[in-house]
Amino acid sequence: MMTKFQVGRLVPYIFVLMTSLPSAWAISNDAPGTDGPSLEETVVFIRDTWEACGTMRSGLQPMIAKDGSLWHMDRMAKVDVVVMPPSALKIVTRLNEHRKLSGIFGLQSPVERIQEFDLNALSPNVSSEQEGENIDLYGVRLRCARGGCVTEWLASLAISGKPMHELKTGKLAVTSLEELVYEDHAPKDRPGERKGEIYIPVCDMASLDSLSKAFRHAIIKAGGKKPLF
Repeated sequence: MMTKFQVGRLVPYIFVLMTSLPSAWAISNDAPGTDGPSLEETVVFIRDTWEACGTMRSGLQPMIAKDGSLWHMDRMAKVDVVVMPPSALKIVTRLNEHRKLSGIFGLQSPVERIQEFDLNALSPNVSSEQEGENIDLYGVRLRCARGGCVTEWLASLAISGKPMHELKTGKLAVTSLEELVYEDHAPKDRPGERKGEIYIPVCDMASLDSLSKAFRHAIIKAGGKKPLF
């Protein structure tokens, strides 16, 4: 009689436990990054955000060099993103930095940089960066989870038919990044360099915040992991 009584009292508890298990499994399996937009939707958002930025231009900004000298820099950048399914990206950045020292001496170095990486090799620790206080220069920095996972090609750019000396000293102003051509070879004609991180310019603070969150979500979705050390 005692045994039958104990079993009878246990039945309600067994029923409650069985009905609560599915929700318990759902919670334990709900790892970070499994909810929200899909990986495909997120990388399209990343690409479209840079397309909306257009050509970025900082305007003259004061910059203090390591030796303490005061320079003024005008940066132009154009970022194009190519999605390579399922989780790889190619970032093509055309960049020109025109630096002036006291309005007398100038330096200019237009380049095109191509960087390729797979999101699953990155760390979800994404950095949002502003280069100094009250300076409209922003960028997002991504890091490899371990080793070098970013392949980078770099090529110098020139204005067709114009002297390189005038371009490099800033006497020849770059008004449009689209007018620039390769000085010698396209980046893909050169061996790529492996790097442990990637820095990409962004047009404004709002886009920087959105891209940082989107990259973090996409990296987790793709299976990226934090560094071991």
